[in-house]
Order: sequence, then structure tokens, then C-alpha cells
Amino acid sequence: MKRYRFFYHYYKAKRKMTVHFRGTCHVVHHVQCQVPCETHWSLTQPHLVLRGFAHTVEIDSTTDTAIIRG
Repeated sequence: MKRYRFFYHYYKAKRKMTVHFRGTCHVVHHVQCQVPCETHWSLTQPHLVLRGFAHTVEIDSTTDTAIIRG
């Protein structure tokens, strides 16, 4: 199974987290990351993102949580 790049960061305007995976942006309250990730700093916003590689990102709508699985 192929692994794809993901990243997530805090979305201040909505006071939530955004998870970006395979061209889509998911706005959630909680992120449960089950794979190793690294920090990445940039000079433009968002200044800090956490990124890594995963097979799937599942959204649990009952708890508003993104589950990142490798």
C-alpha cells in the first residue's frame, strides 16, 4: 500500500486543527497521529506544521477526530 504525505496545523480563525491529506483539507478538533511525524518551519503562514507519511486518514465524526494511520 502506498504512503502519502500529510501535514496538520492549528487553524486560528476556527480554533481547530486542519489535516491535509491527498489534496483535501479536514477541519477537526482533535488529531490522533499513529505514525512518526516531524516539525517544519516556514517564513509564511502557517509558520509551523507537523508532517509525515501515512496510508490513511480517517475522520471520526462522533468525536470530531482525525486518525492518521501508517
